[in-house]
Amino acid sequence: MSDLSATQTNPLVGTWTLICASAINPDGTVTPQVYGPNPIGYITYTPEERMMVMFARSDRPPLSEDIRSPFSKDIRSLPPEECVQAFSTFNAYAGTYTLNGNTVTHHVEIASIPNRVGKDLVRTFTLNGNRVTLKTPPTNTDGVLKVFELVWERVES
Repeated sequence: MSDLSATQTNPLVGTWTLICASAINPDGTVTPQVYGPNPIGYITYTPEERMMVMFARSDRPPLSEDIRSPFSKDIRSLPPEECVQAFSTFNAYAGTYTLNGNTVTHHVEIASIPNRVGKDLVRTFTLNGNRVTLKTPPTNTDGVLKVFELVWERVES
């Protein structure tokens, strides 16, 4: 299948860059910039129904030591607070996906949050020109059910 025909039958095929992430609270108010100002990230959907996503806060401070590999034993010597900060400002997962109308379900095979492996993450999507908005179902976050909305823009090839 050519890239053009894949895009025509599956509008999500391609790579998208993160524009913004916000939370919609139960009372309808919106908390903007839940992943900080100018978050960075990409989501890719392939014609073979594989997907991967990663995104991070753009204001992540560097680690206090010059660690360049997650395989370095030195990473274990970092202060726990630094590791928590680094881990909590980056999110990634990959797997397969299925489409059903305006719903995409991500079937997670690998994830930065281990508890997501083997889970299905359901998102509704809305296309508007070269942008797609993905919304989560209400998600319990710190005891409050919030809907997270991420806006992505198609990366030109």
